[in-house]
Amino acid sequence: LKKFNMPRMKLHLGAGNNIKSGYFNHDLIKHRSEIDFAFDLKLPEWPLEHDSYDVIRAIDVIEHIEDTINFMNNCWRLLKPGGILFLKACGWQNPNFWVDITHRRAFDIRSFDYFVPSTAQGRNYNYYTDKKWEYCEGYPVYDRRKNVWVKMRPIKK
Repeated sequence: LKKFNMPRMKLHLGAGNNIKSGYFNHDLIKHRSEIDFAFDLKLPEWPLEHDSYDVIRAIDVIEHIEDTINFMNNCWRLLKPGGILFLKACGWQNPNFWVDITHRRAFDIRSFDYFVPSTAQGRNYNYYTDKKWEYCEGYPVYDRRKNVWVKMRPIKK
């Protein structure tokens, strides 16, 4: 039997003008032709197929969203089992958090622990959502500007 390489389904949330080749690019509005999906991430459920994506990339997006739990739950629903969420969130120690008037909240390196059952926050506050995650090795980390980088997988049965 001949094996075929199936393309990996990858989603780039909040692409802006940073269009990623090999990804479906999303933004709030279709402000350029390379934007494949345009919708508000505030929606309770995003209008995309569940369990469809191998990778979701969200760089400098989540700090603009008021409902972090809804954002994470939607990412969980869209990712295939074993899929990867790769995101960067503006850290509370980064002065740019306080400069950008569109930022809604800042993040700490432990902020995403609430979604991870193997952490103290995840054990103590496991009732916030039934959508659980695990960190990929080496994450979360701060960058030199005190932004939080997270790489995690949904825990799906």
